[in-house]
Formats: sequence, structure tokens, C-alpha cells
Amino acid sequence: MFFRMMPRPGTRTTRLCLATLVAATASAVALPSAVAAPGTDSSGTTSSGFHRAPSKGRIDTDATARMSDPNARVSVIVQLSGDPVAVAQAKAGGDLSSTKVNQIQSALSTEQSPVAGFVRSHGGHVVSQMRSAYNGLHVQIASKDIDRLADLPGVEAVHPVPSRTAADSSTSSRSAAASGSSLGIPQLWQRTGLTGRRIRVAVIDTGLDYTHADFAGPGTPAAYDAARARSAATPSASLVGPRAPRVKGGRDFAGDSYDSSGTGSALVPRPDSNPLDCNGHGTHVAGTLAGSGVTTAGRTYTGPYNTSARSFLVSPGIAPQVDLYPLKVFGCSGTSDLTTEAIDWAVAHRMNVINISLGSVHGRPGDPDAVAASNAVAAGAVVVSAAGNQGQNPYLTGAPAAGRGVISVAAVNNQASLPGYRSYAPFSSSGPASGDSSLPTGVAAPGIAISSAALGTGRAAVAMSGTSSASPQVAGVAALAVQAHRGWSASQIGAALSSTASSSRVVGYDPVLGGGLVDPARALATSSFAEGDHYRVASGTLTTGTLSFGLVESRSTIQRTRPLVLVNKGSRPITYTVAARASAGSRPATVSLSTRRVTLRAHSSARIMVTLRAPASRVGSSLDNRTGFHQISGDVVLSAGRSTQILRVPYLMVPRAQTNASAVLRTTRPGVRTAHTAAIARGVRPGTTNLTVTNSRGAMAARSAVFTWGLSDRRRDPTITGGSGYDLRAAGVQTRTVGGQKLLVFAINTWDRWSSASANEYDVAVDANGDGVPDRIVFATDSGVIRRGEPDGVTEVFIQDIRTGFISASGYLALAPTDSSTIELPVTASALGLRSSSGSFSYTVAGYGVDSGEDTFGSQWSRYNPWRRAIGDGAGLTVAVNRSARASLATTAAEISRQKPRGVMVVTPDNPSGSGQAALLSIR
Repeated sequence: MFFRMMPRPGTRTTRLCLATLVAATASAVALPSAVAAPGTDSSGTTSSGFHRAPSKGRIDTDATARMSDPNARVSVIVQLSGDPVAVAQAKAGGDLSSTKVNQIQSALSTEQSPVAGFVRSHGGHVVSQMRSAYNGLHVQIASKDIDRLADLPGVEAVHPVPSRTAADSSTSSRSAAASGSSLGIPQLWQRTGLTGRRIRVAVIDTGLDYTHADFAGPGTPAAYDAARARSAATPSASLVGPRAPRVKGGRDFAGDSYDSSGTGSALVPRPDSNPLDCNGHGTHVAGTLAGSGVTTAGRTYTGPYNTSARSFLVSPGIAPQVDLYPLKVFGCSGTSDLTTEAIDWAVAHRMNVINISLGSVHGRPGDPDAVAASNAVAAGAVVVSAAGNQGQNPYLTGAPAAGRGVISVAAVNNQASLPGYRSYAPFSSSGPASGDSSLPTGVAAPGIAISSAALGTGRAAVAMSGTSSASPQVAGVAALAVQAHRGWSASQIGAALSSTASSSRVVGYDPVLGGGLVDPARALATSSFAEGDHYRVASGTLTTGTLSFGLVESRSTIQRTRPLVLVNKGSRPITYTVAARASAGSRPATVSLSTRRVTLRAHSSARIMVTLRAPASRVGSSLDNRTGFHQISGDVVLSAGRSTQILRVPYLMVPRAQTNASAVLRTTRPGVRTAHTAAIARGVRPGTTNLTVTNSRGAMAARSAVFTWGLSDRRRDPTITGGSGYDLRAAGVQTRTVGGQKLLVFAINTWDRWSSASANEYDVAVDANGDGVPDRIVFATDSGVIRRGEPDGVTEVFIQDIRTGFISASGYLALAPTDSSTIELPVTASALGLRSSSGSFSYTVAGYGVDSGEDTFGSQWSRYNPWRRAIGDGAGLTVAVNRSARASLATTAAEISRQKPRGVMVVTPDNPSGSGQAALLSIR
């Protein structure tokens, strides 16, 4: 249960769809076919060295290569430079008067007006304008106008807006678990008396069925039907409003007919004050978090909330007496992209807690909804967001879960009858955050077959699974913690939840896969907590519960130091012993601590320096496994004697060991110059050419491959954000003979790295008959998106026939390690309709980012003949440290004249990312 991102078929925009909920059966929680595809051998590779794809040949999909639709319309948020209200309030050091707030909003409206005018004058549509947590406009506009939009005065940046689709699936009620049943919530109510009273909680989702008895509604299907008939009208004050017993307010940002991927009037939101759910997801989420409970007699349960409350049709939520504010961002069907607007509203209305059981894959801290969520945390709201349901490949955690200070929630298998009991649910999305490899503040909660209120039934329950079911449990605990720890900041509440979470209660605990299991009793009882990273965001300063050492690349020693802060808000001193514990998935490393023992006086804090150090030679190659991902991870553990007084701070470094391969071409003919790694030289003449690759002081042996270099862009594109991984630098192709067939491998090198290549798309247009029009497009993107409409973080190679539109699988995964900048796309010549009799073909390349951006080689095309190669490409060299390896490359003068290759492209994936991974050696 979670919303995920996929390329929208035939467009450059993106959309999110709610994951099919995992059923409570053993088969339903099996890992997706991402680690070992069906039909692979024990290594998962073919004789070519590439990993096999799940199948080969035509597949049934609605998706298309992005290059096939060059005039797509995109949905973006335009960020302006002025401070929104939350930032102005933070700079003022306190609450602003309503007059001052109105003045700020009026000034921002004036600033936004020219941008809105530009969009409308170019045939676009202004979806909404935001001024509280975010200063920007949400617009839909043709992609060709994006550059001009970004150049307007006052425009800070233009960001993509992933759309979201709601799609629920229920699970068997026979194995359903009540919200909080395994977390000791009734005992906690009994002992503390805390139930969330007067804590304001926003639930950003599909709305809420406020007629359900779980929310003090009439409790009949007829009541829901009557409310649906008036869904655009103001709801009854007895059910929604300041005097209503449970639902104190809310808003519908979408209207029932809204569909961000639709056409015509469906693209226009029709907001109103009635947040009635017509989907069911939001009702289930809200009930899990804060439902009152429904007795066996079908009536709203009103207490007492303690261990005596046992028999229910619908069990109470974690915090059953909070004030609920449902924020509906969906129509009844289709997609939506209104999350940032809802966060903006929640900040303006001073919510204490915000639950967001939706998001995108490959989330970055700089995504608009992640930025808005971080601003909300700095402004005082605890923001809890589902990590996602895309599985355990790296960099799948979504936004806003990737935002600074946001609590990212993973799901744990709470069903003893299923394999992997107490482990992370196999669908739960893995971190770290894309872009900077940071570790979100992670907490886990039960996520399989969680029972909660069922839409339109009046008083019945339904069981659902996913991180969307886990997230509201943590949000409910956060609401209780806000009530228990009056005066603590939102960041401090988040740090308390994270540092008191139990890693020992999660089998196979791994900070990258998720945090420890939330421990409500300890979170409410603690007077101390540990803070990790500190960040300054637009609306103030916030902290996280983790230490992020980021991506570190090195040929020798990998080392970084970060501080953590231990805080005692209690009235008594506490002495902690300090230790470090590596996770099972960590590469070998030394963790040094500035102290092994610290005493905190009452109401004081102490800083502890944490240093991670590892020899690069022990990290391993990015080619050692299918993803290329390595980690140095674990917990800093702070113990005060009893097990109930243990605090933990997860840490993560993403190391990348580097080789240092340089390449030189020499010919037997005189008058030759040489070319080195990452340099473009000229002067090598046709003839017998020798390639020498030297790995000087690399961390390990270098593995290099030789391609015929065909396309080049010598300069970075300043309009493409660094770290996007699709700013094209060079492209080439090689030929291998595998199983009697010609296997073509296209290599694409970019100026900067990606976190996961599956977030982007890389297209190779192939003109087989020389008429100047592409016949097929070879493209690499997320396998799950194309095959199932659900991202899985695996980069697969597909082929689109331009004439028929049919999509086929090449049978191979792309070679595209994480945190790299060179991708290899294998495809058989026959799959492209190429035969020896047809001779040469022409190709060009385009790159497309998850941020809706694109880059091409302009009008450049390159010719290549796999049967009559101008340059003898295809060689592979393994070069030991401080050694050289050589290969003789046959060059044919006649074919060089016909095909006009630029030269030789030597790809070394473990070299420094960017230009360092592809040596470009010119031949003329």
C-alpha cells in the first residue's frame, strides 16, 4: 500500500501508482524477480557476461520509449526565490501576526503572477499556487518551453511533479492484525493515559470516510451514500468541523473528477472543503493511526482506552483521540500530483503531525514535496512518510520520505505464518536517498495484513499490507510522543522515535533497508535521545536521527568524520557507554569514537565524533554484484546500564573503490601522438593499432572494455542539475559474437553520476535502412515499470519497433552499477532487424532524467557496421594494480572512410565517475 513512480507511457513526465498490496500468503511476499531472473544460471549471467532479463521477445505493455514522443507535456513545480510564510516565520524567530502573514502571501502572489501569465500564454495550465511551506506554482506545460520558463526573473528552479495513482487491494481478514496489537499500545494507554487528545494530525491521502463509526460517524452504508451524493458540498458540522467529535477539519484539493494524467477538464482540480474518501486508502490509513474503534455492537467506542478494551469490529488506532484533518489529494480514480499543496496547507494550519502514506521512488532531499516536508518539520510538524513498496534494490526510498528530518517508515513482516517473520517485508523500499546517498531517519513498523476501517461499510474493517499501513502506526506514536514531550521540537520527537527504536526486534536489521522497530513505550518514557546530522533548511534548522557520511570515492583510504549529539532533557544526570556495531551487510571498516563513556548532566548535551575508515582495496568492485552497491553501515550504540536505556544512531557510508586506468593508442606508422584517459586527442592514423591500458595505484584490478567511439559532447550542460546522470558526454558501440549471433553493446558515458540508472532512461535510435528515420529504439530503463507498471530498481534493455509500436525485451539487463556514469546496453543485431547483407546502420543517443529533463547529441549520428568494423572493438582487459595490459586493434582504412568513427572509447566502470570512466582516443 503505497504510491510509486513510473515513466508515464509515451511521455517525459512521471506518475506514481499505488503498489498492489501484498496479500497475506507466502507467495505474495516473495521478493520480486530483481536479484535472479527466471532462467538464469547460478551467477545470473549469460556467456556474454551480462545478466539475463526475466524473458526475451515481445511483451505486453502500454509504455513507450521517451524518444518516440518528443512533444510531451510535463507537470512541474516552479520554485521562486522569495521566502514562503514558514521561512519568514523562522527568520522572525516566532509566530507572525495574521496581518503579517497576509502581507507576505500578497507579496508572493505578486511575484508569482508573471510566471502564471507565461504559462497560460504558452498554452499551459496553472494547477495551483503555494505560499506557506513552499513558494512556487504547480503548472503543466510543454517540455519544449521548460528552458524559457526556467529563465524567467525570480525563478529559482523547475522541478518535476510525479503523479500518483490510488489502487487498493485487501488481504485475508483471518490473519489480520489490529493496529498496534504487537506494539503494546493498550498497555501504554493504561500506564500513561496518553491517547493523543488535542494533538492536530493531518492525513494526506485519498480522503476520509467520516461517516464510518470508527470516526464517530453514523456508521451505516446509507450515511456514506448520502454523503457521496453531496461530496462537493460542505459536510455536516456534526461530522467535520471544530465541533465534530473526531474530524476537526480538512480539505479536498482535487475534486472527485480530478485526474492529473487525464485530458480536458479532468486536469483541472476542483478543491472544496469536503474531504470525503471515494477510494478507501485514506480511510484505512486514518483508522490505523487514529480510529476511535467500533464495538461488536457496531457503535463508536469512546473509551476507556486501556487493557480492558478487547472486543471490536474495528480496533482503535494508535492515537484514538487526536484531532483529525484529512487532506484529500486524489479524485476517485486516476492520478494526482497535489502532495506539495497539501503539505503547504498543513503548515499554514499548524498541524502537530503529518502522515503521508505516498511518495515517489528514487526520492531526493531536493524534490519539491521533500523540501516542503522538511520545511514543515522545521516549522514544528513531525512528518512521517512511507518509504515505499518497490523492494530492496538500492535507492528506491521515495520522496517525501527522503526529506531532511522526515521519518521514513519501513514495513516489517508481523505474520508468524509467513516466511521471513520479523524481517523487513520484501516489498519495503530500500534506501539510501538518491542524489547524496544520505540515510533518512528510519523507523520500522508492522506492515502485513493490518486491519482498519473499510470505506463505505459504516462499521466494518478491511486488512491491507504495505508501508502505507506501517507509516500511520509510527505517526500515531509520534502524536503520543508530542503529547508526552511538551515543548520538544519536531526534530527532537523524530530523534527520540529513531534512537529508541529496537534493532534487535528486526531480523536482519540493516539501516539501508529500514530502521529499528518502533518502541512506543520507550519513545514516550525517554528523557534523552541522540541526534545525528544537522541541516539548515529554508525554514530553519533541523536534525535527523542518523549519521550520513554520503558517497565517498577513493583509490586508497576511505575516511570521513561526523558528529552526533547526545541530549538529556531530564532532571537527573545519565552516564552512557559508547560503542559501534556494524550491520551484517557492511564492508570491513574501522569505527573510531572520540569517547567511550560520557556523562550528561541534567538538561545538557554532549558531542561525540564518529570516524569511519576503510581501505578502498577491501570495498570491492562495482562489478562484483548486479547492483554495484556497497555500504559501510551499522549503529553507534549508547547504553546507560539497562536495556530500556539504550539509544542508537544508525550510520551509513556508501564507499566506491576506484581504479586508475589510463589508455594510450600507438600505431606502427610514424607521426603518431597519444591520447590519455578522459582526454580527446587527435592524430592516430589507420593501420595496426595497439592499445595499452595502465592501472596506476588503483584500489584493485581494473576491468576495461573497448568500443568504437561514435558520438561526443565536449561540454557539460549547465541547465542539467548535477547528480542527475543523463548529461551525455560520449557514446560508442562494440560487437561480440555470442552463441553464433552478433551481440551489439552500446556504451553511453555521462558527465556526472546517477544514484540508480533505473531512475532515468537511455535511448539509442537506430536507422537500419539509411533513410534518415529511426526504425527501432533500444532503450534502458526500470524493468518493473515496463513489464508491470511498478518500479523495481532494475535497469533492463528493451526495443521499440517504430513502425508497429511494439515493445520487446532484449533478454539482457543493462550493465549500470549504482553511483556510476557509464551504462552498457546489450542487444542482438537480429533483434534490430540487422543482417550482414544490410551493411552499416546509423545511431544517435538521448538521455532522459527522472526530473523530466533530457539531453541529446543534437544532429549527430554515427555509422557502424558490425560485420565490417572500422576498428577492432570488443576486447576486454583486466589490468592488475600498477600493471599494464595490451590489445591489438585492427583498423581498416576503407571502413574508417565509410563509417567515420571518432576513434576508440575505453570504458572502465570502476574509474572515477564522470569523464574518467571513458577514455576517448581519436583516430583519423
